[in-house]
Amino acid sequence: MRRATALCLMALCLLAPVSGAEVLERILAVVNDEVITEQDLQIVMAPVAAQFRTQYTGVELEERMGQARRDFLSKLIEEKLILSEAKKMQVIVKDSEVDEMVADVRNKFQDRESFLQALEDQGMSEKKLWERFRDQIMTSKLVGYDVKSKVSVSPGEISEYYRSNQDEFQQGERVRLQQILVRVSTRKPEEARSLAESLVKQISEGASFEELAKTHSEGAEAKEGGEMGWMERGQLLGEIDEKVFALPVGGITNPIETSLGYHIFKVLEKQPASLRSLSDVRSEIQDRLFKQKLKKRLDTYVEDLKKNAYISIR
Repeated sequence: MRRATALCLMALCLLAPVSGAEVLERILAVVNDEVITEQDLQIVMAPVAAQFRTQYTGVELEERMGQARRDFLSKLIEEKLILSEAKKMQVIVKDSEVDEMVADVRNKFQDRESFLQALEDQGMSEKKLWERFRDQIMTSKLVGYDVKSKVSVSPGEISEYYRSNQDEFQQGERVRLQQILVRVSTRKPEEARSLAESLVKQISEGASFEELAKTHSEGAEAKEGGEMGWMERGQLLGEIDEKVFALPVGGITNPIETSLGYHIFKVLEKQPASLRSLSDVRSEIQDRLFKQKLKKRLDTYVEDLKKNAYISIR
C-alpha cells in the first residue's frame, strides 16, 4: 500500500495538465461492472511515459508508448478483475485505512492548495482519489486472503535452490575501505595535492585516519570517518582498484588523482573470492522463491477469474 501511495504521488507530479474532461473519462475497457478510463491508464503510465520521453523520439517513441499502453491496459484489466471479485466477496475496508493513504500523499505536497491543484489538473478530486485508494486496499486484501496466504517456501526448497544455483552466490575478492577526498573544486589543484600529501604524511607519523577524514575529507562518508564499507574488485576506477587491492590490511595509498580531486585510501579488511554461505543468503533465496511462487499463483488466480468474467475492450 505504501508503494501504491508513492506511485500515485509520482503520477500526480509527472502528468502534465490535461484539458477536456471527456478525454480523461473516455472508457477504454469494461470488466464486469468496473470501467477503465483514459485517466486510469494515464495515471499508471505516467512514470514510464516521462522516462520514455527523455530517451526516445519520433517513431521509436510512438512504438514504445503504444506497447506500454497495451501492457498497462492489460494490467489494469487484471486489477479490475480482482477488484470485482473483492466486491463480490464483500472485502471490508475501513475508512481510516483509506484516510491514511490519502494523508500520506497530501503531506508530500507543500500545502493543501498545491495538492488539490495537482488533482484538479488531472480532472480528479479528493473524493475520486479516496475511492481509488479504497479499491487498491480492497484488491490488496483479497490477494492477501486468496493468494498470498497460500504461498510458502520450505527450508528444503531454499537448500535445493542454493545447491543448484551456486554461481549466483559467488563473491569476488573484496576490501573494506576508508577514504579521504580532497576536492579540486574548492581550491587550486596544487593546493589540493599539497594538502593530500600532508595528510598522508600525518597518517604515516601516527595520526588517526578516521579523525583526519572527519576533519578534512570532502567525501560523502566523511562524517563516518571515511568508512566506505566493502568494495568488490572491479567496482572502483581502474587505477584505484589496482592500487587498493595491492595493499595489505592497514595499508594506505599515496594521493590518487581523479576528476574529483585527490583520494587517499586505507585498507581495513580483505577477503578472498568465496562462495557466500547458505546462512548469509537464506532470506534472499526465500524472498526470490516466494515472489516466483506468488506470481505463478496470482497468474493462475487471474486466469480463473477471466473464465467467468465479462471483458470488453473498446
